[in-house]
Amino acid sequence: MAEEFTYKLEAELNPTTAKVGTTVTLTARITGVVGGEINSVQASIPEYGWWGTLRNVGENTWRASESVPYGAPFGKVNLRVYAVSKDSKRGPQTMVPITLS
Repeated sequence: MAEEFTYKLEAELNPTTAKVGTTVTLTARITGVVGGEINSVQASIPEYGWWGTLRNVGENTWRASESVPYGAPFGKVNLRVYAVSKDSKRGPQTMVPITLS
């Protein structure tokens, strides 16, 4: 039986409150990887049809910046962040809240 793909993921947004047109940066740090090698780090807000891929900036860190689009809903939204292994296994996700004003 294959070993489970798991890791410790810490993710943060800057800023944590944003409005339309604001650029938000997501930074993810992953350590303690077991059961595979990281191929990519993904982020999503599926209920609004948004998915993105973070870029590897070295030292176990991935980052992405995105502007809040016109028509984004107001209120608190949870951004889901997770890694995918080279064997296409999805690891555990971390939720990062953002407030859209």
